[in-house]
Amino acid sequence: MDTLFNTTDERGASKRRGIVAALAAAAMLVPLAFAPSAMAADPDYPGGIKGEYNPLGINAGVAIETYTLNQDKEKALVENFNQITPENSLKPEGWYDDQHNFRMSDDARSLLTFASENGIKVYGHVLVWHSQTPDWFFQADEWCHDTNDNPGVTSCPLADKPTMQERQRRHIENVAKAISDKFGKFGSPTNPVVAFDVVNETVNDGDDPDTNGMRNSLWYQTYGGEEYIYDAFRNANTYLNDVYAADDAEHPVTLFINDYGTEQAGKRSRYKALLERMIQQGVPFDGIGHQFHVSLTTASSNLDDALTDMSSLGKKQAITELDVATGTPVTEAKLIEQGRYYYDVNQIIHRHADQLFSVSVWGLSDDQSWRNKEGAPLLFDDNLEKKPAYIGYIGDSANLPEPLKSMNAFKDDAVGIDSALPGTVAESGASSPWERLSLVEMTPSANGAVSGSFNVYWKDGSLVVYADVADASAADDDTVTVRVGDAEYTIGRNGVTGGEGVQANVVSSDAGYEVVADIPYTGAEKDIVEMNVIATDSATTETSAWSTNDTGAVTLAEPLSYTEAVKVPADAQAPVVDADPSDSVWAEANEVPVDKVTAATPSPEATATAKTLWSDGKLYVLMEVTDADIDLTNSNPWEKDSVEVYIDRGNTKSGQYTNDIQQIRVSADGAELSFGSGASEDVQKSMVQTAGKIVDGGYVVEMAINLGTAEAGTFEGVDFQINDAKNGARIGIRNWADPTGAGYQTASHWGVLRLLADPSETETPGGEDPETPGDEETPGGDAEKPGDEKPRPSDDADNDDKMPQTGSAVIGVAVVALLLVAAGCGLVIARRR
Repeated sequence: MDTLFNTTDERGASKRRGIVAALAAAAMLVPLAFAPSAMAADPDYPGGIKGEYNPLGINAGVAIETYTLNQDKEKALVENFNQITPENSLKPEGWYDDQHNFRMSDDARSLLTFASENGIKVYGHVLVWHSQTPDWFFQADEWCHDTNDNPGVTSCPLADKPTMQERQRRHIENVAKAISDKFGKFGSPTNPVVAFDVVNETVNDGDDPDTNGMRNSLWYQTYGGEEYIYDAFRNANTYLNDVYAADDAEHPVTLFINDYGTEQAGKRSRYKALLERMIQQGVPFDGIGHQFHVSLTTASSNLDDALTDMSSLGKKQAITELDVATGTPVTEAKLIEQGRYYYDVNQIIHRHADQLFSVSVWGLSDDQSWRNKEGAPLLFDDNLEKKPAYIGYIGDSANLPEPLKSMNAFKDDAVGIDSALPGTVAESGASSPWERLSLVEMTPSANGAVSGSFNVYWKDGSLVVYADVADASAADDDTVTVRVGDAEYTIGRNGVTGGEGVQANVVSSDAGYEVVADIPYTGAEKDIVEMNVIATDSATTETSAWSTNDTGAVTLAEPLSYTEAVKVPADAQAPVVDADPSDSVWAEANEVPVDKVTAATPSPEATATAKTLWSDGKLYVLMEVTDADIDLTNSNPWEKDSVEVYIDRGNTKSGQYTNDIQQIRVSADGAELSFGSGASEDVQKSMVQTAGKIVDGGYVVEMAINLGTAEAGTFEGVDFQINDAKNGARIGIRNWADPTGAGYQTASHWGVLRLLADPSETETPGGEDPETPGDEETPGGDAEKPGDEKPRPSDDADNDDKMPQTGSAVIGVAVVALLLVAAGCGLVIARRR
C-alpha cells in the first residue's frame, strides 16, 4: 500500500502548539490604551451563550484545541457552549506524520475525548481544503523534492485526476474510520461528531472567467475543475452517513460547504452560483457555511444580506467562524462598539433562526485568537472576563455600555492659527487645511441656540483645533472650550483665551464665528488623546459638544498624504485606457511615489509611482511598476503582482465601505480585475475601466474611475498600492498614503486628492506632502483583504494562508485604522442597523 495511506496510530509532531504560544506572547504587545472600564459588569448569565441559542434550535459553538485549555477555560467553555470546532487538529495535515503515514494525532484524540466526556457536540473542520494540506498530497510523486517553500505551490509535477480522486476518497474514508474506531459509529452516543466542513474555501475572490469563479487551487488544478467538490461530498456522505454510521442513525452528520467573504456581494454571487450547480448535479450537501471573519468596519447588515441571499436554496446555514476585530490600539470606545456589533449579530441570528444549524465564534478568548493582532476580536478578554462583546452576543442590550466617540487627528507641522480658513485663499492656489478633511459635527444644544463642527491636526508640541460655531446671539463671552485630559482651554468670541500656553485666532462668520486654537500637547503618533470640543452660548448657557461624555478618544495619526490632479487641458484628449504611458497628456500629471512599506516580511522588491489626471467626471490613474520578477501564480488575487487603487468619492474618510468607496485591484497583465467591499461587483465594474500590460522591467496599469459629481476645487480620498509577489506568494506591499495595511477595511487613513482646474494651481510639486515619510516600514501591517476581506480573513490562530500575507508569518494588522469614522474623521460609536 502507498505509504500515503498507511493507517498507523503514531503521534505526529504537533506544529500548532508553538504557533499558538507565540501568538499568545505577541498578544501581550498589543497596546491597550484604556482603563478596563469597558469590561462588562458581569451580570449573571446562568445559561451562558448556549442558553441564548439552544432554545432557538441552534447549537452554540466555539473553536478550540485542548492544548489551549486550562481549568478556567474548560469551565467557561462548558458553561457557555454545547458545540466545539477543532481549530486545527482535524485539518488534512493533522492526520499525517512526517513520513506521510495516516494516523489520528494526540491533539485530535484529546479534543474528541473531551467533547465526548462532557456531552459537547463536535463540528468537524475540515476534509478537503487547499490550505493546511501538505503539498506532497498533490504531487505525482509524493516524495518529489519540492523546492518552493510556499504552501499551496509546488515545484513538482502534479498528480493526475484519477490519482487525486483516489487520494481524496481514501483520506475521507480513513478520517471516518479513525473516528468511528475510537469513538463508535457516527450517530452513536459516544461519537460527538454531528457536522463536518466537507469542503472549505473553494470560491475565488475575483471573478476569474478561466475558472468559472472558482479558486485556482491545487485541488482545482489536479482535477481540472470543480468536480473535486462533488466527489468530496459524495465520499463524505458515503463514509460518515452510511459505512461508519450507527445502524439506527439516519444521516447523523450534517455536511457543510464553508467559505469566507460571503458578506461581500461579489464573492457571494460566485458562491451561490456554485451551490446552484451542486444542487443541479445532485451533490449530497446539507448546509452552507459563512465564516464571518469581520471587523467593526464591516456593516453588520452585510451579514444579514448573506444569510438572506442563501435562504432561497433551502439548505441549513451556519455561522462557522465568527470574530469581530476592533482594530488596534484597542480602546474603550472600540470595545463598546464591538459589544453593539455583536448585539446586531445576535439580532440577525434571531431573524434567521429557522435555518441556522449552529453559530460559532472562532476562539474562546482574545489571547488565543488568530486575529489578536487586529484587535481583541472575541467575547472574553485575556483574563476570561466577559467583554461588552459577550453581553451583545447574548442579546442583553440593557447592559451594554453607552457608546463613546472617536476620531483620527492627522499630523501636519505646517498648520497653525494663521492657516487659511475654509473658503479663503491665503496665497495663489493654496487650499485650506480645514477643507482637506470633512468637519466633525458637534451635537446641537437642546434648544438650538448653538451648534458647530470641528476638526483637529497635531504637530510636535501641540494640537491645532478648528471650530466653526453657529451662534446667532453674539456676545463676547460666548466660548469654545477644548478639553484635553484634565486640562481645559477656553477661547472667547472676543479672542480672549484661558489656559496656559493656548494661542488662538477668532474670525466672525455669517452664522457665528470660527476659531483656530493651538493647544499645548506633547504626543506621538498612535497616542490616544482624551479630548472634547464644547461651544457655549453665554445668553442661554446652552452647549454644543462633540462628546456627551467628558471626553472622546482622538488617535494621533500619521501625516496626511496630499496631492492634486490636474484637469486634462481643453486642447488635449483624455488618456486612452490602454496601459501605454507614452500618451503625451500624462506629461501634465502630478506624480507621487508609492513607497510606504506597510507589510514587509521580507520587504517588497517592486517599486512604483502613480500619476493622476481628471476630466469630465473621471479620475485617470497611471501606475508604473518596476519589478524584475512578475509572478501571477497564486490563486489569491492580492498575492499576485498587482496594483490597487482606492477611491473615496467626496473624501468621507468613512470607517466602512459604501457604494461610493472602492478598492480596485488589477493584475500585472491586466487580465484579472477584482474589488473589495461596497457596491455589488456588477456596479463596481460599471464604474471603472482598466488595462494592464507587462513591459520590460515591470508592468503598467491604467484606469479611468467614475467620480460622479466632480469639479475643480473638490477633494477625493485616494490611495495607491502595489502587491509584490514572488515564488507563488506575496512578499510585501507598498502604499502611497495608508501606513496601517487596513485600507481594504476602512478609508480613514487614505490620502487626499484635490481636483485642479489648471496646472498653475499646484501647491505641492510632485504631489507629495513633505511631511509624509517615504519608504516607511510599518512591521506587521497586513493589507488584505478580500477585497479584498480578504484579510483575508479566515480561520485559524496559526493559519498562515488565511490572512493574505507576506511570506508565512504575517497574521494580522499591527496598526489598524481608527474604525467607524462617519462623515469625516469622527463619529458617534453607535449600534449599526
